[in-house]
Amino acid sequence: MRVGDLDLNVRSVGSGAPFLWAHGMFSSMAAEDAHDLLRWREFPASRTLVRYDARGHGASPAGAAPTWRDHGHDMLALADAIGEQRFIAGGWSMGCAGALYAALQQPARVEGLVLVLPPSLWEARVAQAALYRRAIALAHSAGAARFARLVARQAAGLPPWLLDAAPHLAAGGASGQDPAAMLALFQGAANSDLPPRAALAALSAIPALIVGWAGDASHPLASAQELHRLLPRSSLFIAHDYHGVLRIPAHLRRFVETASATR
Repeated sequence: MRVGDLDLNVRSVGSGAPFLWAHGMFSSMAAEDAHDLLRWREFPASRTLVRYDARGHGASPAGAAPTWRDHGHDMLALADAIGEQRFIAGGWSMGCAGALYAALQQPARVEGLVLVLPPSLWEARVAQAALYRRAIALAHSAGAARFARLVARQAAGLPPWLLDAAPHLAAGGASGQDPAAMLALFQGAANSDLPPRAALAALSAIPALIVGWAGDASHPLASAQELHRLLPRSSLFIAHDYHGVLRIPAHLRRFVETASATR
């Protein structure tokens, strides 16, 4: 589907109130389906679930190094392309940040936010951006192919306790991605952060579900907790073990159904 300045790989299923979902960095619709952590096949058919491969991911082409703001713009452009004025915005990690930026750019269009595993934000983002820049330096010194292999080893992006409980989740991720596209994603991530906390006051009327889990340095609980503090209409669910992770899809579906019922 033509979305803004590029063609995105898009899937839409169901009917009713739209829920636009964005995956995390180095992921894709196919990778999410392989992991099946969110059990999209159980999403209620009475809602329209719109998923897509973000630029530079899956079957969507790459462009210039995309920042979180760019991903937010893409989500809004996708809503325009499918003819939806208002929608629930959601995402995982990078996609979570993109959903926030979509809401910050046009808050009147967003009926609800599903923010799963918010990434490092604000003060903590400085150290995370430094890690990305070191990876970029490695790519330049060791070569893009070696860089791609090193990233692929950590492609799952999941905490050790979850991989111990579900080893099959270690497969997939960045494996097979073009090294140049991966490098652009690192560059975009290194240049990304949310605007100052005060800017989130524009989202104070939007209901939100925030999901975090323990033991993940790339998605610290502090980010989820701070967003919960800043968004007065938010609820927070924290998964402390694999059983908690298995409950995430039910929380997500319940929120989407409730938010859609208030249209």
